[in-house]
Amino acid sequence: MPVSRALADTLAILHALLVAALLMSAAYVWHLRCEGFGCTGIGVAWFAWAVIFLLVSVLGFGAGRLARARPLARQVVRWGLRVQLAVGAVLLVVWVSHQVA
Repeated sequence: MPVSRALADTLAILHALLVAALLMSAAYVWHLRCEGFGCTGIGVAWFAWAVIFLLVSVLGFGAGRLARARPLARQVVRWGLRVQLAVGAVLLVVWVSHQVA
């Protein structure tokens, strides 16, 4: 069953917007400082960010699969996934380096 062009384009745009929101939320949580029980809140915020990161990744891979016949939508999804995975990898490396230190 062929997927409609509108659905493929919509999912590609949605993924791009969610990746931008992930980047902004990561920058916001990164700049939060611990105050009393604030460190627990920051940990919860990072956990929520990681869960949303995984959900957006699933959406991105699904959107990429649906956009196979749509070159522009496919490129948007590919670049979105590249940026998303690069940011996730950098944040993971930073977190691991802080745990080891």
